[in-house]
Amino acid sequence: MPEKNADYYIKKFAQLRIDRSHGRPAPHKPILLLSIIELIERGVILTNEIELTPEIISTFLSYWNALYPEQKGIVALPFFHLKSDGFWHLMPNDGYEKSFNLIRHIKSSYQIRDMVKYAYLDSELFELLSADKSRTMFRRVIIDNYFDFEEKKWLLQAVNLSREALKYEHLLIAEASLPYSVNKPKEKIRVKEKVREVGFRHVIMSIYNYTCSVCNMRILTLEGASVVDAAHIIPFSVSANDDIRNGIALCKLHHWSFDEGLLSIDENYRVMTTPLLSAQRPTEWLLTELSNKQIMLPQNETLYPAQEALHYHRENKFLK
Repeated sequence: MPEKNADYYIKKFAQLRIDRSHGRPAPHKPILLLSIIELIERGVILTNEIELTPEIISTFLSYWNALYPEQKGIVALPFFHLKSDGFWHLMPNDGYEKSFNLIRHIKSSYQIRDMVKYAYLDSELFELLSADKSRTMFRRVIIDNYFDFEEKKWLLQAVNLSREALKYEHLLIAEASLPYSVNKPKEKIRVKEKVREVGFRHVIMSIYNYTCSVCNMRILTLEGASVVDAAHIIPFSVSANDDIRNGIALCKLHHWSFDEGLLSIDENYRVMTTPLLSAQRPTEWLLTELSNKQIMLPQNETLYPAQEALHYHRENKFLK
């Protein structure tokens, strides 16, 4: 049996068992592997028990939709079929142990959720991917072997964006240990706008677990993308401040309502609704029923929305 070292897995990555019947390699498995590598690098995947999480779905779709906007990307396909390459393994849920190996096809991520507890890599491969130098090497193998010239250019740009955004995330997390100040002077942003946006979104989505803090829904379908936004409490156009404590995760409806002053949050982290709304109208009741509801907060208290930022919103945006 060959030694399972870096060379062994480089060969495996270069010779994935994928469909080539359409004249080019099907990109599902390569894109999933790029997503797993990115999430290990970002510290989202910390152990060799890889569940089909919103982070994996979102990362997979960000690659897929940028490369193939006219095609539907289904992460369930590579998540299930990558097991045929020998280094990716699936742990079945209770009740599927005997029938699991008889299943040949998968149609949706809901089937993955029902059947599979988690995936795991060969321990040797997971250890390799935990090192920055190895990740760079394996990324290069994937990009060189499965994508054309234009796709390679985009993927390399995406990898660079991800790495720069990760640095910005680390900066934001470090700054959260310092006292928050609503009067912090505006500073010239020293990173590209896209890097700033991606880094801020990643860190807010992570601490709120892709969940709207107001309606408590984890609005990310297993076949789609998240409709939860990383919102600024004091608008970035006013504060130029990406401090984590000036951020909150809100779904599209509640982000819009928050920006328009229909909703705010009080000093006890409870929802306030403007008295201009009528509790008698069915459409407005969707908002008024939230009044005095406790919002969902990050597990780490130091990352709670800053009271100073919430006070600014109540005084300057909320419709009283």
